[in-house]
Amino acid sequence: MNNLTVIESEEADSLPPPSPLVPTAASPLDLPPAHFAAGLSRRQENRKALIAWIRNALVDGVDYGSIPTKRGPSKPSLWKPGAEKITGMLGLTVAFPSLKETEQALLNGTPPETILMRCELKDASGRILADGAGARSVKQDYGDYNKAIKMAEKSAHIDAVLRLAGLSEVFTQDLEDLPAPPGEAPQPDDLDPSPQRRISALEVQRLHKRIAQLQLPSLRVMNWMRRKWNLDQYADLTAEQFSQLWKNLDTWAQTQPNAADQPQHAQGRS
Repeated sequence: MNNLTVIESEEADSLPPPSPLVPTAASPLDLPPAHFAAGLSRRQENRKALIAWIRNALVDGVDYGSIPTKRGPSKPSLWKPGAEKITGMLGLTVAFPSLKETEQALLNGTPPETILMRCELKDASGRILADGAGARSVKQDYGDYNKAIKMAEKSAHIDAVLRLAGLSEVFTQDLEDLPAPPGEAPQPDDLDPSPQRRISALEVQRLHKRIAQLQLPSLRVMNWMRRKWNLDQYADLTAEQFSQLWKNLDTWAQTQPNAADQPQHAQGRS
């Protein structure tokens, strides 16, 4: 026996025994009971580990958030940073297969009024493990298609992450249509966290809703904005000004009806 044969024999002896073939079936319910039970147990333990990691690693107010309601805090809403952390931790890549169709429609001069986006989460081999859907009206962003596309992508990504491991028991998709707690501005709906950015169309909509909920005359709010910042419309507010105005709304609602319309020296420059 030559040296090559000896080496091959030694390597063969050191190899682990072949893994037993795992039965396959058209339906999981058709698998042998032992394999079916083992699969359920493995997935249950893995899911527990994932949820434990999520609760430990994600930061309240950064990756997700909730608001108080009459029945207590709402179910937390998963935000874009949290979805990105979960995706990265699982080693998945994000793809938007419908993006090319949207881009082609824009190039052809037939822009859609609503951006519809699909998101696919893929493993290292390219296999699709979950998908999600998101939509965004272009009117919400004053015709800014780039912004509308980004927001639709964000919604689709969050939807896909929630579907991936059945995380709806932990998170809901978003809380954008719910009122924010008194004195606290809602999560900024913009990809730019800078306090000097102009507020988004959705933030303008939230402002209108909040003023109506508090039964504040919008004219008086606008008068205060003109005196304070020389602004004539909500869309010109920066994120920092938006946050300050939001807090003032609750103060005005709790005091005299015309508080927002008081001279600047009387109510201070809060």
